[in-house]
Amino acid sequence: MGTTDVKLEEGKALLREAFACRINNLQKSIALAEQVVKLGEQADSSELCALAKNQLALYHMILGEHQKSLSNAEEALTFFDSHHDLKGIGDAKYAIAGVHYKTDNFHLGLIFLLDCLFLYRKISDHYNEARVLKSLGTIYEYLDDQENAIDSYLSSVAASKLAGDPTLESNAYNPLSGIYLKRGLHDLALATIEKSISLKEQTNDVRGLAFALYGRGKVFIKLKRFDEALQDLNHCLKIQLEVGDKLGIAMAYNKLGVLMHELRQFEEARKLLLLAQQVADQYNIRVIRYKSVYNLHHVAKSEGKLDEALHFLEQYIHIKEAIIATDTHKTVKSYEAISKVKVLELEAEIQRSKTEIIEKKNAELDSFFYRVSHDLKGPISSLLGLNNLMKYEVKDEKLQKYIDMYQSQILRIDNIVLDLINLTRMNHAEVNKTKIDFETLLHDCINTYQFLDNFKRISFKIEIEPNLEFYSEWAIVNTILQNLIENAIKYSMPDKEPIVHISIARDEQSLIIIVTDNGIGIDPLLQTKVFNMFFRANDRVEGTGLGLYILKRAVERLHGDVSFKSEVFQGTSFTVKLPFFGRQSIL
Repeated sequence: MGTTDVKLEEGKALLREAFACRINNLQKSIALAEQVVKLGEQADSSELCALAKNQLALYHMILGEHQKSLSNAEEALTFFDSHHDLKGIGDAKYAIAGVHYKTDNFHLGLIFLLDCLFLYRKISDHYNEARVLKSLGTIYEYLDDQENAIDSYLSSVAASKLAGDPTLESNAYNPLSGIYLKRGLHDLALATIEKSISLKEQTNDVRGLAFALYGRGKVFIKLKRFDEALQDLNHCLKIQLEVGDKLGIAMAYNKLGVLMHELRQFEEARKLLLLAQQVADQYNIRVIRYKSVYNLHHVAKSEGKLDEALHFLEQYIHIKEAIIATDTHKTVKSYEAISKVKVLELEAEIQRSKTEIIEKKNAELDSFFYRVSHDLKGPISSLLGLNNLMKYEVKDEKLQKYIDMYQSQILRIDNIVLDLINLTRMNHAEVNKTKIDFETLLHDCINTYQFLDNFKRISFKIEIEPNLEFYSEWAIVNTILQNLIENAIKYSMPDKEPIVHISIARDEQSLIIIVTDNGIGIDPLLQTKVFNMFFRANDRVEGTGLGLYILKRAVERLHGDVSFKSEVFQGTSFTVKLPFFGRQSIL
């Protein structure tokens, strides 16, 4: 394993640790992610830097450090966009969405979240799908759309269970309890938030526990269980101050102010609500800004300070009018975006159904090929045996000529059957990755074709990058090399010294196999068809027409790419690129 691979492995391990400890030690998460950025810079690994910056974007977003969050997320997004990494794109957009919807632009937040949802569903990432659905539920609540909010939260719970993550599941229960509370379903609200707290304690999610305690505190206030509410909200505030979650701090101050108002401790209520307003103003947390002002209006009114009450009420109306004026258009646009995503999801569902039908039909076709091919192997072997007997028994030269023609056609059928068996076997073989010894593999592949007429004339030139470590499915890589080498041998020119050059090396992301010959080449008019099943570009050379079709299927199985350049009477060069993972695991 090269130095870069080692650094990549080390960095990804640190990022896993950082993500795991975010629930109870956010500062450590940030320190570890920053360490990985430096590690990526030292190893000249843009991928590692981007992965680390995606995590930093999330952590800074939680802390209310919005500019830092956006800067990191946008840098990561640039990298993942250029590499078409859907998960990386989704993670970056999730952090950007969080900054927008937690401040004063839930419309933009919604757009980014819908992008995330589409991406995560495309790659069947239930964990991140659950996170996005929970955030979408919050935005629906901002839009005062409780029905869709409940649906999003319940969908988040379902996705969390598919991901097997109780922390995510409990995250959705917190706001769900709040909606039940607004609807007067007090027992259901309490049961839901108690379930969340239980899960938070089981998973040691300290930061998440703070929000769950906040949720239970709200229920206790409504039930007039003020002592229990005060205990939960103070515990919540203590945790939020320790972890530095600005939204959580503002929420706790605001709800403690509401509680103090209920207890008729007006001075303490005012003090707490002003603190909530201060945090909301500093970090642009719109929802707490207008809630705290509205609650200050109630406190002043209860104290009989009517001028102050009127002042706060006017301030509240001013904020709400500004929100309504800017958000009416955004709300319409938001629902347009939601509608578009639902259409896309419906189209994706239709496409999935079509794909399932096609895959089922392909599996049936493969099964048919495999069964028929095996059934044919017996009779073909018998025919070849009978043919050999006739060769020994028949002495007539004219009959011998016909017997040889007969044998040639049987062998052609046998080759077709063998190719079909290999094709179906390749489609259904289990994934079994091992280190590929290219020197040995190439030697064996080349020697396989010693029986071909022009084999002894060919000069093989082999270049394998030193210390090359590549882990893949040996049988599939063997199939790729065999088909490339067989083609180069078969289509050599009879009137010049045939040369086959084989190069195996790597670039930053791929293993690159190049097989070049100076043979007869491929007619430009036929080049678009060479990978078609049973297509043969040259009838003068015997073959089944399945070789290059099998080659392409083999490359696709390894998520690679195959291309070629060819010129008639000058030769052909095939290039195969396979993803280069070494032994690394994907973060």
